[in-house]
Amino acid sequence: MRKTTIELTEEQYFFLKEKALELQKQKQNASIVSIIRDLVEKDRQEWESKQKERQG
Repeated sequence: MRKTTIELTEEQYFFLKEKALELQKQKQNASIVSIIRDLVEKDRQEWESKQKERQG
């Protein structure tokens, strides 16, 4: 497992936490931290995909 540290503004953290709380209601056994991690990873993958499209 890879560990990554990111810096978030209060606005970004609030948005992620609200989104995570919404998703946690759907996935009763998932922790907020794991949901936030998944959201950040999904966004990172989308960003990388867009970067590859621009380059190629």
